[in-house]
Amino acid sequence: MEKNLRTSSVKLPRFLKWARLLHAYLKNKKKQGQPQEEVAEDLISRLPDDILHIILSKLPIRDAAVTTVLSSRWAPLFPTLPSLKIDAASFNPMNPEIDSDNVEDVNEWVDTLFSVLDSRRAPVQKFEIGVEILDCCELDFYEVFDDLCAAGVQELVIRNYEYCDLYEIPWPVFSCNTIVKLELQHCVLAVPSKVTGLRAVKSLELFDVTVADDKLRRMISRCRAMEKLVIIDCNKVKNIVIRAPSLLELVISSSRPFVVSLKSSPRLTSVKVSFRYYLKDKYSDGGFCLNDSEKTFEGTNLINFLNGLCGVKNLQLNFSNVYRMMLSKEGVALPTRLSPKCYLLELKKLCLSWPYNYHTFNMILSCLLNSSPHLTEIIICECTVDTSHDYKYCPVALELDFWDKQLPAECVKHQLIIATFYLESYELEDCLGFPKFLLLNAEILKNMNIFYKLREESETTKKIKK
Repeated sequence: MEKNLRTSSVKLPRFLKWARLLHAYLKNKKKQGQPQEEVAEDLISRLPDDILHIILSKLPIRDAAVTTVLSSRWAPLFPTLPSLKIDAASFNPMNPEIDSDNVEDVNEWVDTLFSVLDSRRAPVQKFEIGVEILDCCELDFYEVFDDLCAAGVQELVIRNYEYCDLYEIPWPVFSCNTIVKLELQHCVLAVPSKVTGLRAVKSLELFDVTVADDKLRRMISRCRAMEKLVIIDCNKVKNIVIRAPSLLELVISSSRPFVVSLKSSPRLTSVKVSFRYYLKDKYSDGGFCLNDSEKTFEGTNLINFLNGLCGVKNLQLNFSNVYRMMLSKEGVALPTRLSPKCYLLELKKLCLSWPYNYHTFNMILSCLLNSSPHLTEIIICECTVDTSHDYKYCPVALELDFWDKQLPAECVKHQLIIATFYLESYELEDCLGFPKFLLLNAEILKNMNIFYKLREESETTKKIKK
């Protein structure tokens, strides 16, 4: 590996060129009163190993390996790098005509990876890999991840870029008790019935993974030290149950319906939820039809989810137009407030992104205001409504006097300080009902910002200070 990289046509990083020039300059400059043979060492080489490791970790692995030819001072740095970031271009021949996102010669690429790992003189603390050959070289990567976990890897990132074939995460990952951060993308999680590892995981991020409900529940429950959980577009999942006593931050985003239940997360302070549902039509390759979700009960699921956010300080909700239609289709009467024992007593900041001028979403907004007595800031982003489909379920538009009939919540009268609105059009009068409501009832409101997005894609800002 080292020989191949030394003879390759790789240009040294700019800072290494500077290091050579500085070394040559200081070598020829003699200090007064010192012997003729005593020369100064270049300044970069004087830096401690941990600083040099940080510098080299920012470089592509090929460039980092080339630094071993500089001097005996640099030779041991690459084999002891605590962080390795591997992609297809890491071991491909340096040919600009070759697509660097694809592995050209699989066998040679894998052999080079093993050469790098075999030359290690210290355990890898952070290992990140993103290639499209994980599934086709399953046995080879089983050995790689087995060795990494046995050596005590702390951060493990596995991104499968082959979207025709999923990569099944090997069992040594689920048995590792040194991993602090685990990120998986486009993989299958065949979680064992008895998970013996994952005790140290503080950050778990899942992107486009395929996993059954019981296996995901088992994995989350095992990560009892987990402080951050990210779930983006999980496949096969229908009911996510979260039991995480140390959880502080939760991010969930999905393009299809499922249920989220918070059972035991007393420390949770930040929540971001995005339901980006979309319809399948003749122009799309996936999605779901509205009739496929007859029994999702989105309204009930949403209220049950909000009931579990008692300690949340920052809440962000992002709902698509299709999600709005599903709520309207159910015809469920949304409550004006949550149960008193489920009030969002710690909520300080609320950010909502949805098609604003519809009755259903304003009912949710009213419910949140009535259930958040200490809310100080609210941000509302109006989403564009797609009118290209002939929707069967037409939602109820917002009445012009909707907010005139509402009683001001406790937070509106005595806590709300900042309100920000991002509106798609200034021509819709029903979008201004809530801002007017705040101006009339928010007694300590200090700043209100309204941003209009005009047709010519420019922005004007209207600031109202009270």
